Amino acid sequence: MAQEAKKKSGPAKNPDNQAQNPKNKHFWSFRDAAEENAAPELILYGDIASETWWGDEVTPRQFTEELNALGSVPEIVVRINSGGGDVFAANAIYTRLKDNPAKITVKIDGWAASAATIVAMAGDVIEIPGNGVFMVHDPSVGLLGYFNEADLVKVGEELKVIKQSIVNGYALKTGKDADEIAAIMSAETWYDGKQAVDAGFCDKIMFEEADTTVENTAKVIVNSVSLDISRFPNLPVSLLNRCATHTPDGFSDIQHQNEPKRSEEIMDGIKDIKTVDGLKAAFPDLTKQIEDAATAAERKRIQDIEDVALPGFENIVAEAKFTKPVAAGDVAKAIVAEQRKLGGKYIQDRDDDAKNSGAGKVGAGAGIEGTGGKSGADEIDAALDKLFPETK
Repeated sequence: MAQEAKKKSGPAKNPDNQAQNPKNKHFWSFRDAAEENAAPELILYGDIASETWWGDEVTPRQFTEELNALGSVPEIVVRINSGGGDVFAANAIYTRLKDNPAKITVKIDGWAASAATIVAMAGDVIEIPGNGVFMVHDPSVGLLGYFNEADLVKVGEELKVIKQSIVNGYALKTGKDADEIAAIMSAETWYDGKQAVDAGFCDKIMFEEADTTVENTAKVIVNSVSLDISRFPNLPVSLLNRCATHTPDGFSDIQHQNEPKRSEEIMDGIKDIKTVDGLKAAFPDLTKQIEDAATAAERKRIQDIEDVALPGFENIVAEAKFTKPVAAGDVAKAIVAEQRKLGGKYIQDRDDDAKNSGAGKVGAGAGIEGTGGKSGADEIDAALDKLFPETK
């Protein structure tokens, strides 16, 4: 295709983690062993590749050279705290780590989402804090420019190949079959630390826990690293809310283990409530919300009745407001019915007066003035419609 397609499996660029030199796309760093007999570390914090590795030979070669520069070491610790990034970069790092003869220990220092989980699968042992976050989903592509049907079909086929390569890595680690892994990815599945271990994506819970601060719906700070979560519309809010309350066994357990006990306590408390005052004392905020809503609804009902009220029907309006409360629509119907009743009585009285006066002997066709010579019931209906056209 003439236009470059950037295939990513993770959040948008994070300016806090851009490489200092645009020609040197370093999004990683190697750290020598801090102590004797300790393992060197590969640090992957923030976005994986600020720019794609697609068609780039320099950046992968730099990574490989730095990895080989560690020499023959028994173990390499890979520390990950990332919301994802470029799937090609992640796959390249995964392959190079798997090819390395050293034992690869992956420590997820907070989050491993999207493409970051691909790198994590290179670990012989994968550790995650109880309040860590692990997420897998389908790879996606961002396209710039104009493309025909054949171009888009080709992109779709490429995405299938990319997904299958990711499925293979997950299946190798978890022991799950390919179809199950594919379904988990398609569902965009989020795990806390314990759930990730239970699902087989990670091996053990780390002693350390992640220091997590949710700043807003677009950014979360994990161990001082800013992670862009705006690209994750399906991120469970409960997962973020539970980051502040957790144990080394996983923060999801706190919620679920305490729920039955708390539910029983709440139900016992409700059973003891016998009066409105008791309800207000037990649930002051809730009762205030209910009272405010009821007050607003009653004010609107009264106003709606005022809007349909007509002079001469004050008794109907007063009864609807206070004695027998009804909606404005019912008031309008009652007024119309009363209008018809009064109009009919008026015409009937006129007709009776005419008959009693002998006016009916004047001659056929005279009728009531303005009724076009009609008589009887037709005269009444015609006069009623003329006097009260709004009720017709």
